[in-house]
Amino acid sequence: MGNSKSTSSKTTQQTVGNANNTCGCQCIDIRRIQEVLLIWLDANIENNNDDVQNTITLLRRAVNDVNTYTDNDKCIQFVKSIENRKACMIISGSLGQLIVPQIHELSQVDSIFIFRGNKRRHKGWTKDWPKIKGIFTEIKPICKALKRVAQQCEQNAVSISFVASGKKLDQLDPSFMYTQLIKEILSTIKFDNKHIQDYVKYCREIFHDNDEELKNVKLLEQEYHLKKPIWWYTYECFFYRMLNRGIRLMDGDIIARMGFFIN
Repeated sequence: MGNSKSTSSKTTQQTVGNANNTCGCQCIDIRRIQEVLLIWLDANIENNNDDVQNTITLLRRAVNDVNTYTDNDKCIQFVKSIENRKACMIISGSLGQLIVPQIHELSQVDSIFIFRGNKRRHKGWTKDWPKIKGIFTEIKPICKALKRVAQQCEQNAVSISFVASGKKLDQLDPSFMYTQLIKEILSTIKFDNKHIQDYVKYCREIFHDNDEELKNVKLLEQEYHLKKPIWWYTYECFFYRMLNRGIRLMDGDIIARMGFFIN
């Protein structure tokens, strides 16, 4: 057991030390930081259109990972390929009645928002599909609803383990044991300001096109030591979402990058 711990500790320290290098040479995967992604299906979306880009900017304030589709089949194929995450979908009114029956029962789909179109005309058929959260003619109310849905998905994904008094260690759930081992390993590492700066740089690359989260990254950089850990964990931003997802999926890279906080 002693040798195993030593090897694991060395590996984790190397991961922490190389976190910045990994960030520089690999493609940043935003899918790793939030339980929820957003899919916007509309046959008339033009990504080079200023109005569309402004809308995407607003949506990213609620959900970082925004995917736009104009092709029905490609969109459905993408939804079916999603693993370990939940999808919120914005579907244009003109496509809603056709697409919703095809995706409503997929476990990956959490919520559906019908965007634009005649409210009165869509009100009848949408009642049959409980995942539809409403018919919207403006984007800001969708963003507000998306924030609530995303927060609920994050909460649902967090699991809490309770250990009965006197329970033998070899009877505990393997994932719980692994979490305890990681905490033990991280406690042997001396984290300093360099690790925080590496994490800040990593986050800046992830959120390079999200002004709202870039403000939070700057706040983290400037005031991390001025606030208590519980403040950062409960502050509404990317931080707790990334931490929860990293621990839930046992993502060694994310856990190592955030080791300065976990420790």
